[in-house]
Amino acid sequence: MKRPDQRRRFSCLVFLPVLCWTFIFPANRIGADDQPINQRLLQRLLGRHDRARLAAMMSIGTDYQSRIEALPTVLKGLEQLKDDARFTRPPKPGVPELPDGILQMIQFAGGLDRPESTDTLCDLLSMQRITWVLASAQTLGHNRHHSAIDSINSLVDSDFFEENYGFRFTVARALTEMNHPDAWEALANIALHVDGQLAYLLEQEFQEVSVDAFLGEQKRFQAWRDSLGFNSKTDSKDASSLAPSGGNALAEAARILSGKPAKESGPTSTPEMAGDLPLPEKMSLSSGQSAVSYLREKRLHPSHYYGIEIYAKRLLFVLDRSGSMDTMIYGQSRMQRAKRELIAAIQGLDPECEFGIIVFDSSVRAWRNDLVKAEEQTKREAIQYVSNLACGNRTNTYAALRQSLEFNPQVEAVFLLTDGQPTTGQLVNPSAILLDVLRRNQVHNITINTVAIAVEPVMETFLRRLTEPSQGECRVVD
Repeated sequence: MKRPDQRRRFSCLVFLPVLCWTFIFPANRIGADDQPINQRLLQRLLGRHDRARLAAMMSIGTDYQSRIEALPTVLKGLEQLKDDARFTRPPKPGVPELPDGILQMIQFAGGLDRPESTDTLCDLLSMQRITWVLASAQTLGHNRHHSAIDSINSLVDSDFFEENYGFRFTVARALTEMNHPDAWEALANIALHVDGQLAYLLEQEFQEVSVDAFLGEQKRFQAWRDSLGFNSKTDSKDASSLAPSGGNALAEAARILSGKPAKESGPTSTPEMAGDLPLPEKMSLSSGQSAVSYLREKRLHPSHYYGIEIYAKRLLFVLDRSGSMDTMIYGQSRMQRAKRELIAAIQGLDPECEFGIIVFDSSVRAWRNDLVKAEEQTKREAIQYVSNLACGNRTNTYAALRQSLEFNPQVEAVFLLTDGQPTTGQLVNPSAILLDVLRRNQVHNITINTVAIAVEPVMETFLRRLTEPSQGECRVVD
């Protein structure tokens, strides 16, 4: 029989390996699915005040173990908030539809590659709150939850997809960021549901795809190219002449908004599409027509505005008519030249385009309350309106940008012309305007282009940075 001290030594020898295993592999102590809910954290996440929710998210440690332990609580919080009556009715004026605290919860969940995270975010894709769906799709794509590709692709059947350009853009970008063959093949289907600016951006993306994007599967890559028409002699010649110099437009927009540095060398290979999915009823390829040539048809013949090509099908011109636009240069005022350039752009619009005009000084006025078709009669009416414009008072740039983002959910591109710094309005500091507008545009994904007329260096920087996340252009003229 063993003595007591021997039994103690024996127990220690048996317990020691178990203890070591627990500390060396802490995740094995308890699975993420089986971890207890932190009731105090959950209470703060479900509270009325979003600042408290943000503070609760900030209190979670940044190390992996802390995040894993908090994950079940955050996921449970999202599941309950999704059905909370506060978020099923229209938000109050000035209150964002998706509070920052909930956005942090969605991004936190997506940052952990766990099946339960993917499942929860995929559940959010079925919500009737567009901002929740957009944030979930973006997070799934950015963090490459490949098992969510089918769920994101199914968003093409959502009413939001038909009604909102920013929604279509986000779905395409989420699949692009997946960097997976299934996603590129899904984009083949999505490409046939879009036109205008997004069709142009997708065509740019397709030029950059290599076999590496298909994980080295040459046959699958070749079939994808065949389905697009890239391998025919005619299309390959056209493709080479249209190859972009700037790389992947959708991925670049996401990079700038997330603050990531640009890569130091050469363009990245990023893939996208295949044709084994059923074609939509509204848009179908004619016999013998390639998907690439089809995209080019939907891209329309581009007009020009101060040398910037217009690929959008639904666009908005935003014109500064403040007092400084009356300044004379080379025998004509800035306003006279701006009107001449705008009239030429309107005349050159494809008849399939829809456009609007906003002018601003101290206040903001729209020519029409909605987009109109670029038919000959409406073009004449628009040209008459522009011809009669006169200069006004101060410069309310922020209000003009806000109204352009909210003008119509189908707007794909904005062309802003201004000649000076903001001098009136809710925000006048260029940096504050930039931060606010870029943040709001994360939902709309409108391509913002700017024309800077004889502006100071600070304003030129502001106008250039305003265009960068959406891959727009900035033209500086005298």
